[in-house]
Parts: sequence; C-alpha cells; structure tokens
Amino acid sequence: MTPARVLLLDAAPGELLDRELACLLGHELAVTLNLRRVADKSGARSAWGGRVDFTDFDAFDEPALIAETVRDGIGYHAVKSCGSVPLRAAFLEAATDPALANRLRVIGRAGAGTDHVELAAAARRGVVVTHTPGSNANAVAEFALAQLLALTRNLPALNAAAH
Repeated sequence: MTPARVLLLDAAPGELLDRELACLLGHELAVTLNLRRVADKSGARSAWGGRVDFTDFDAFDEPALIAETVRDGIGYHAVKSCGSVPLRAAFLEAATDPALANRLRVIGRAGAGTDHVELAAAARRGVVVTHTPGSNANAVAEFALAQLLALTRNLPALNAAAH
C-alpha cells in the first residue's frame, strides 16, 4: 500500500517544523514541504532531504497552488496549512479531479477557523475540513498579557533608552 501524500502549504516556524515532519513521517506519510515560508531552506533540505519532497511556490497564488496540486497527475490526499491560504472552489475542483492518482480527501488547518476554505465546495467534493480550535489559546493569552504589560509600563521606550 502506498503512503498517503500530504502537502504542507506553509511550514511551522523553527523547531516546530522538525517536530511536525518527524511526526508525519512517523505515521508513514509521504510529505511534500513547500519551502516558500521556511526561513532556512538549505537547512531544511539538508535535514530532511531523501525523506521529504520539496516544492517552492506562493500558496496564496491560486494558479500556482493548483499547478502544484495537479503536477504530474499525482495529487495529494491531504493539504495542511498553518495560515489562511484560501482554498476556493477552483482549487477543490482541481485537487479532486478523478484523473489524479491521489484525490484530495482532507484539508487540515493548525489553528482556529475554516473561513479560508469554501466549505460548501469541499462538502460537494467529499473533502473533510478540520482545524484545531483552542490549540494556541495559551500562547495568545500570554502574548496579550505581555503586550498589556509592555504598553502599560512603557517598556518599548524604556528598552530603546537602555540600548
């Protein structure tokens, strides 16, 4: 049985990328990593070459996204995004084309909300859309508190003066 193919549209930052790739490969998935938003592209290639396929395109450019999805008639079973890459009806139609070796079955988003996906078009094509609401709630709360303290205590100005 061939492994399910997953396209990571936008990589997790820094060390999280390594953890994510290790987890996906641990589940014996065939991963393609879009390097467009990876800070250290050569480091990612060096660390994961031979285990992960690479591509480099602007996921927010719908024609480029569609071209990658249908390249060589192979397709992907799943697409995963951290950001809000718009996944519209044209993409969904191309990604679920019966002529592809692998039709899109799942769209996953690391974060809350699915408003970046045309849900009705996904449902018509049998694509499941998932997300992880609340997964970053602690980080958002900590950031809000840090900003509150920084602004109420005038920390940006004090930091500038110290430097």
